[in-house]
Amino acid sequence: MPEGPSIVIAREEMIPAVGKKVLTVAGNSREPISSLKGQELIEIGTWGKHLLLFFEESVVKIHFMLWGSYSIDTPKENRQIRMSLKFKGITLFFYACSVKFLTEDVNELYDWSSDIMNISWDPEKALEKIKSTPNEMVCDVLMDQDIFSGVGNIIKNEVLFIHRFLPQRKIKTFSDKELRALIETTHAYTWQFYEWKKVFVLKKNWLIMRKKTCPDCGGPVTREETGKRSRLSHYCKHCQH
Repeated sequence: MPEGPSIVIAREEMIPAVGKKVLTVAGNSREPISSLKGQELIEIGTWGKHLLLFFEESVVKIHFMLWGSYSIDTPKENRQIRMSLKFKGITLFFYACSVKFLTEDVNELYDWSSDIMNISWDPEKALEKIKSTPNEMVCDVLMDQDIFSGVGNIIKNEVLFIHRFLPQRKIKTFSDKELRALIETTHAYTWQFYEWKKVFVLKKNWLIMRKKTCPDCGGPVTREETGKRSRLSHYCKHCQH
């Protein structure tokens, strides 16, 4: 599943379509995508893992789910197109994703202060929300999109290893100092993820994700599903506590 930084990069790559009208629409989405023909793309926004396309009369949310992707100008081979939008000079293709027309006011639908890559990101509000879930595992809290919108499994695993925290550790066992440090590192790492991905060196900088041995002790890295979301965690049982 693409994480927040990847969605911000997608937005940046699609910016040339802003200010242009849709010339043709295609795809197998069940939403009324044909209604976008002739509409001008006013703005492209993001919230966490959601890509938001603002048209004259519609707002379309793209969620890439687990296996979704996109391409620009050239369609991918042997892939069914969920939606394609052709503008003058640029065509956007979306695959295996959720396409939804939003009928609610976007500013009422989204809490921008929970979007870790938004200018309105509020670490104090994140701390307040975390402390209200004392019995939650930290692996679940980091993946909670109401607290850390945009954080995914890669960021979760890397941040927990940086602080040497076990993914199963309960929030009530953390001090305020530890939680503040966790929030600060998660925010900083998300932006580092963005910088690394833009220059294609993200995987080279992983410390624990998909590693077989711990870079600290040389012991085996445990890979198992953790938390109520049953997402795969990569961690060292010796170094993380």
